[in-house]
Amino acid sequence: MEYSLISKETPLISNLNIVENISIIKEIDELMPTKTAQKLATKYLKKIELSDFAFKRPIECTATQKFHIMLLRALMSRDNFIIVATPLYLINTLKDIKVIINSMKILNEKNILILDTLSNEIHYEGCRCNIIK
Repeated sequence: MEYSLISKETPLISNLNIVENISIIKEIDELMPTKTAQKLATKYLKKIELSDFAFKRPIECTATQKFHIMLLRALMSRDNFIIVATPLYLINTLKDIKVIINSMKILNEKNILILDTLSNEIHYEGCRCNIIK
């Protein structure tokens, strides 16, 4: 199964701005022209109301914003599945997981699977999530 992984092992590229971090996937994998890929990245940013951050560097973003950028980058890949590994460790300031669940619903273009530990189960009340031990 081909999938894109969102985890601490898949960081953003610090010398690229947000649009470039997202669009680079289409540019490399599909040889999409830069302007076309960046328009698509901007469209995704607008969908989740992050277009204000389009030209900032990852260091200027919060952990939640960085997560959303990683999610958008995964959406740009050819893979049909996205696996999000322990989002509460990626976003250590996150109090309510529904923030990212809602973004995933808005961007509902691929199969997204969230894997988390049993110790974080309480954060997923009312949400559909696979818990691993």
